[in-house]
Amino acid sequence: MSMNEIHEKHWSEFMADSHHRTLYDSWWTPGTVNYWRHTRLLSPVLEVLASLKNHSWLTVGDGAGTDAWRLLQAGFREVMASDLDDTVLKQTKAAGHIADFCIENAEALSFADDSFDFVLCKEALHHMSRPYAAIYEFFRVARYGIVIIEPQDPWLDFPSRSDATSPHYESVGNYVYQYSSRELEKIAYGLNIRGIATKHMVDVYIPDCEFAFCTEGDRIWEETQAKTAEADLAVSQGMVKPNYVQAVFFKNTVAAELFDLLAVQNPGWRFLRTDTNPYLNGQSAG
Repeated sequence: MSMNEIHEKHWSEFMADSHHRTLYDSWWTPGTVNYWRHTRLLSPVLEVLASLKNHSWLTVGDGAGTDAWRLLQAGFREVMASDLDDTVLKQTKAAGHIADFCIENAEALSFADDSFDFVLCKEALHHMSRPYAAIYEFFRVARYGIVIIEPQDPWLDFPSRSDATSPHYESVGNYVYQYSSRELEKIAYGLNIRGIATKHMVDVYIPDCEFAFCTEGDRIWEETQAKTAEADLAVSQGMVKPNYVQAVFFKNTVAAELFDLLAVQNPGWRFLRTDTNPYLNGQSAG
């Protein structure tokens, strides 16, 4: 069975499992600890690109449509959810959480060039067998930008691990690709696009956080806050590395001044101009 077939099987059978069904029902409840976690993970869209709500978005690898729902909930007006399998997406649309969805293979998207203004891929690339093929597909179908949110590679970016690398696999069948800001910056440089913004963050998962609420006295909420603060402190001291990297690729600019404006408005992010190739920009004397 191929990796894609295993992924399709996972989602096509997802709702038949009572535990999965309970998890699914919890995902649409604002105020839970899990909702808070994913709000932080989605900060590239909900914070950095919050002013671009009138533009079209495609979410990729959005198995249940939760990413598309979060964008719609935040006021983004035109969002298409996509995944290899649409079994759960159909139920999500029937429940009124999303408006549009389609079956898509991220590594070979069916859309024409520049079909969407932006593409969002959150925690899906690491499930793919050819994630870099998918990234270049995102660039092809996106007019302005691409948002990627993925696990951080512990052997790249400071502080780097020095022990022997070892592969990690998930039960849905995939080798876990992990990323670094440096790797993502190289993609931007190679394409000579306007620029890239990156940020690292720590995410803490406590079992059953899907059913706990962000209220004083809630054990899971207080444990999540404490462990997140502890990890953030360790990161600031250079003792550990954040476990997520977030990136916004600016393929083209919506407005000439937007990149610099967003850099000023988001000082916690590293904004880097990558349209610096002198041979492509006509600046080379050789």
